[in-house]
Amino acid sequence: MNKDKEHTGKVVLYLDIAQQLETSIMRGEWTPGQKLPPLSHLATRFGVSKAVIREACSVMVGAGLLELRHGDGTYVKTLTLDSVLRPVHAALLLAQSDLRALLEVGLWLEQGIAASAAMKRSERDCEALAESLFYMESGRGNMELVVEGERMFHMGMVDAAGNAMASNLLRILYHPLSSILLLLGKNEPIQDIMISTHRALYGSILNMDAQAAARQIEIYRRTLQDRASQLRDVPVNSDIQSLGVIGS
Repeated sequence: MNKDKEHTGKVVLYLDIAQQLETSIMRGEWTPGQKLPPLSHLATRFGVSKAVIREACSVMVGAGLLELRHGDGTYVKTLTLDSVLRPVHAALLLAQSDLRALLEVGLWLEQGIAASAAMKRSERDCEALAESLFYMESGRGNMELVVEGERMFHMGMVDAAGNAMASNLLRILYHPLSSILLLLGKNEPIQDIMISTHRALYGSILNMDAQAAARQIEIYRRTLQDRASQLRDVPVNSDIQSLGVIGS
């Protein structure tokens, strides 16, 4: 296949195919519980390689719209309001620059949240953050668990800050933010980075050091932005199991 065909404008081809699959599901072409056609049939239909179809299905698995049944095939999952409202995947934002922009928004919002949490945190808040950090550490080796622990930590941090508006904004952001982490984790071993930076962040909040807490958030989000900038050069991964579902 012509390599130029692997990209459609700014959007990587497998993400474009994932979006088309989502549209077909939403229109009822494939209904919940129905098995998708074989990869070879889908590849012929969309005019792409089976590797591209695998990657598109992987994105859909990560979005919670498809499920892989080992030894059987890929099926449409029962749709929920959550799966309909959220984007198929954060990577369906138009380009890597959009992924970095979303991480930038998270940085702007969370620097203030981290600083406020460090100044206002209670013992109970620290216990909740410690539990989330332990969840991340215990999940090492399973990106889905690490990402869920990371989400729990950040929601605990905004609870410690005591700002309801910031809490609502962060909850909205965390669907695509969690998806970005899953995408980055497919090809870049970032689990240790995530855990180590959150240890430092926890220490700053525990010590009520607002400046250090804000700095740790900046380090963390900038690191993720650097990884996002490398996505265009990452080869298509055919492992359909590499993405999972992150609960809200």
